[in-house]
Amino acid sequence: MRKWIIAACALTLMGCASWNQDKEKAELYLRMGNAFIEEQNYPNAVAALQKAQELDNQNPAIPNSLGQAFFLRERYDLAERQFRKAVSMNPKYSDARNNLARVLIELGKYKEADQELTLVLNDLIYSGTDKAYMNLGLSKFNQKQYAAAQDAFLKVLKVKNDDCWASTYYGRVFFEEKKYAQAAEALDRAIGFCQKLLNDEPHYYAALSYYRLGDKSKSVARFEEIIRYYPDGKFREKSKGMLDLIRKGQQ
Repeated sequence: MRKWIIAACALTLMGCASWNQDKEKAELYLRMGNAFIEEQNYPNAVAALQKAQELDNQNPAIPNSLGQAFFLRERYDLAERQFRKAVSMNPKYSDARNNLARVLIELGKYKEADQELTLVLNDLIYSGTDKAYMNLGLSKFNQKQYAAAQDAFLKVLKVKNDDCWASTYYGRVFFEEKKYAQAAEALDRAIGFCQKLLNDEPHYYAALSYYRLGDKSKSVARFEEIIRYYPDGKFREKSKGMLDLIRKGQQ
């Protein structure tokens, strides 16, 4: 009997050792996947994080990171599934809940996103409230609730006054409200924060603001800067079209 007990204990210890090894390997793949995300190498990030998930399906940090990798590859359906998995594993995981809200915004599920963000912002120990307010601002902006959106963006800027995206959308609220002078001023400020990120959005909406104000020279200058400084910019082709329109109008 003693021999059987010793054998059973040995098997249990071997099982524990194997489980611990899998967890350690999963942690390595998780770190690798996060490093690939930082390097913007999203295919390898997905591969590493899927391997981590195979080895350890109990760590909510893994689906949270995998959801981020899917989000950055614009696979929002897969990202939503992973973020929901992370939150179901740990309902107090506010970072995953905030990420879930972000993908819900992308999918147009604004009311559900707002509900998730309310829970995040009620978590008094969550250190990423600026990210949550940014997401809340985006949700309200997309719902055309501009006063609430601007309030959320201001909360981000109180913490990070050089935040590119909060500065851009703070200016875009003025643009949507047809307050073009205030939009131009805010968006010109955002340009300085966004150039290092190669984000041409504030440049484009500043140019449109000047165009709506009738200041064609400043408008042309901003559109030309987009073409000069952002060869892969999102608004490059639209800027070319606006320049053609303005120049034809001057003939």
